[in-house]
Parts: sequence; structure tokens; C-alpha cells
Amino acid sequence: MKTEDIVKKLSFNTFIPFFYPGMMLPLRYYRNRAIKMLNFHPGDLIIIPGVGSGHDIPSLPKDVKVEGVDISESMLALARAKLKLNGSEKNVNLSIMDAENLAFPNDMFDKAILSLFLTCVFDQKKAFSEVVRVVKPGGEILIYDHLVRKKRWSQFFLDPFDAVMKYNFCSVIRTIESCIEDQPVSIVSVIPGDPMGFIKGFLLRKNGIP
Repeated sequence: MKTEDIVKKLSFNTFIPFFYPGMMLPLRYYRNRAIKMLNFHPGDLIIIPGVGSGHDIPSLPKDVKVEGVDISESMLALARAKLKLNGSEKNVNLSIMDAENLAFPNDMFDKAILSLFLTCVFDQKKAFSEVVRVVKPGGEILIYDHLVRKKRWSQFFLDPFDAVMKYNFCSVIRTIESCIEDQPVSIVSVIPGDPMGFIKGFLLRKNGIP
């Protein structure tokens, strides 16, 4: 494992689980609104890489199946406790896994939910390429994250700050283009993901015939 991955895993197993759930509460309405961009069908198999504390799982239909993966044992422990508390553990499987090397076959999942994920992984291109690999042609990918459409001049002033942040929490200057570059996906629609528009919901579809 790379040094930067070790540092990030340590962060998500120590201090981040203490404040992350509370930090997500103000975004619940907008995250639910983004999830509704997906066209769910009974029996859909959904992957959630970087599932964290399982914040999005209760918002999913009860007749879908979920594979949630994360590198943090602490975050998954929170997710399991929440699922048990609200009775949502049925049809949900949580596993320790590196999202940059998913242990799933090609074209397995109907949908993917990437919620505040691509700004947290160290190699966003590798992580997204893995998601695309395991999603079926025609499958939907929801990205809910603080990604911009293009790099603005002001972001260059954030580069030094980002150099530290991306190693132990998240990047603040990544663009949607830098994540999906050279991947067989199309952006279907985009909606605001918070009151200020800093976060956005991107609905993508993997190219190809289902």
C-alpha cells in the first residue's frame, strides 16, 4: 500500500468518523434529491464505493441489493450499527475493500452511487475507472460531490492547501472532467447538491447497450 493511502486510511479510521456523520446531516435533503435522479428497478444491484457510515443506504428502495465497500473499519462499523438500528440491513452487504481495486467482475452492477467519494480517494481516475468497469453497459452512475466543471483561476490559490488536504481527507480542486476522462460514460443531467451550489449531483450513464 502506498504511503499516501496509509495516511488516508488512518485518517478515516481515527478522527474523521467522529465528525463525519454530523457534518452530513445538513446535506440529507440534497443527497436524497440526488439519489432520486437514479431510475431504480426491483432487484437492481447497486455498488456504493466509499460507503462510509452508510448515510445513503436508508434512502434507497427496499427491493434493491447493495454492495457497500470502504477502506475504513471504523466507518463500516458505524454503517452496520445504523443499519441494524433502523432495520435496513436486509439486502445490504458491507465489505472492507480498496475502491481503486474492486474485487468484482466486469459488468456486474446496474447502478453505482459515488457520494462524496471521488474527492476523497487518492487516485480519482483509477477509482472511477474501476466503477465503470463493474457497472453494466447502459447502467447509471450517480456522482454527488464538490466537483467543478472546469478549473477556475481561483483554484490555483488552493493548490498548496489541496496538497495537504488530499492526503488525509479530501481534495478541494478536482473537476468532473479529471475524474471521468477517457471513460465510456455520458453526463445525463446535473443538479445543485447544496444551497450554495458548491456540491452537485451528476447523473451519468455507461455507454453501450444494456
